Amino acid sequence: MKNTTNTKKIVHAAEQALLENSDIAQVIRVSAAVTPSAELLIGAKISLPADMKMWQVSRVIACAERAVAVACPTAAQVFISPDVYLNLHDAPTTSAIVTLSYD
Repeated sequence: MKNTTNTKKIVHAAEQALLENSDIAQVIRVSAAVTPSAELLIGAKISLPADMKMWQVSRVIACAERAVAVACPTAAQVFISPDVYLNLHDAPTTSAIVTLSYD
């Protein structure tokens, strides 16, 4: 999608909808794209607290998708990707990199 004023408004609306959720620690990135069939897609990467349980992550993502869909009603699809933000200038801890096994 070209960087038009309308695209900027859509991305801004999506970002604002995400920032209203107090469980989202940070909005890392929001993107908008139009498919060849002219459908608007919105994708976002959000940072969540590292100690969140998986059921909490699922709940936050579901609420975030609904909030973005309401804020951007022309979007055919909304995709939210969870992450834990790491400052690239800080040395990450082992627990930030390694996923522990639950055998």
